[in-house]
Amino acid sequence: MLGDDDMTKGLLRRTAKSLQEAGWMYEPPRSAEEGVPSALHPAPEPVIRWVSSFSLLSDSDESVWFLSRSDYSTGAEGAFAWNEFEQLSAQAATTDDEAIAVSRFWERHVPILLSVRDGYEYLAVRDDGAVVHGTEPEFEEAVVVFSDFEDLLRYIIARPTARNRIVERLLFDGTHVSDATLSP
Repeated sequence: MLGDDDMTKGLLRRTAKSLQEAGWMYEPPRSAEEGVPSALHPAPEPVIRWVSSFSLLSDSDESVWFLSRSDYSTGAEGAFAWNEFEQLSAQAATTDDEAIAVSRFWERHVPILLSVRDGYEYLAVRDDGAVVHGTEPEFEEAVVVFSDFEDLLRYIIARPTARNRIVERLLFDGTHVSDATLSP
């Protein structure tokens, strides 16, 4: 009988494969990394396993990408920091109360996917495990798209008939999908 660890590994592999079949670029994880980056400490274990399962996972033009484990390290290179949208919101805060609200929001959310395709947007995992979607200019006005992170992975694999408009647009450029098959 398969243990939870084996089932999770299979789910991660199938998710990455489904994205590759949809035209996403994938690179396997680099050598085993020691310790979990502090930015990932609040993340549920399945999220840590997910971000550790690849070194690159992005759409073909690299305008939408899942953050990898190395992205959360303080020394990671790249045009965007893993917490880029938190930094932008903190810079835009005009009062101490706004700055505190921004900080409190991001203490409870770990970004897992960033997009610059049609403006800035993201998917993040909230501290209760829900996956939320946020966009500029008010990144902290996020909406729940899945109640559980693994539901997002299962969705990517299955791509059901009743599709999630936000996730389809982000991951699969859902603009080509009939509105009749999309749910909010």
